[in-house]
Amino acid sequence: MGFREQGIEPADGFTGDGFIVRPLVPSDVVLDHEAVMSSRDFLHDWEQDPPYPPEDFSVEDNLKDLEKMDSEHRNGTRYTYTVMNADETEVLGCIYLLSNDDRMYRTAVVTSHDGTDLSSVDATVSFWVRVSTWKDGFERALLAAVLNWLRDDWSLKRPVIMTNAKLEHQIATIESLGLTRRFDYDRDKDKYTSHAYA
Repeated sequence: MGFREQGIEPADGFTGDGFIVRPLVPSDVVLDHEAVMSSRDFLHDWEQDPPYPPEDFSVEDNLKDLEKMDSEHRNGTRYTYTVMNADETEVLGCIYLLSNDDRMYRTAVVTSHDGTDLSSVDATVSFWVRVSTWKDGFERALLAAVLNWLRDDWSLKRPVIMTNAKLEHQIATIESLGLTRRFDYDRDKDKYTSHAYA
């Protein structure tokens, strides 16, 4: 079931310290495309669908992606949020919420570390930020704010934060906030094992 079928409606975005989180919409296409291409090498590993984005990934290609994500958000199947600077002139990253029975997970092999598995969570949350913001600690500041947002503004009971084994910087950020690795999942198409933290 998608989120809406489970009675989980999307929360509004929020304003953080120097940034804004709000639903991603097609009109964000130019700023989003620039952010994606600026972190292209990182996203090859983050996305696990190489080569995404390809070298010739155009604004028009990105628009197709954004239109699909906007439709999924409005239909309650997947929720996607952009992260922008305070005056909304630059995209800093993106946040994605998927339900535990999303198509992405249907062929996954799940390995639990503490008895937790995919069926016991109600959402998986993944995110990325521009590599250029890492040195300023923005990744950690955003994740800390997102964890509060998930707790305070959503009807979720047990979300998990997703990453994968290749993303050492993101793993360190997640673990620095006291989250523990609960389970892993593998799909044949993936290069790296994905980790779920809560």
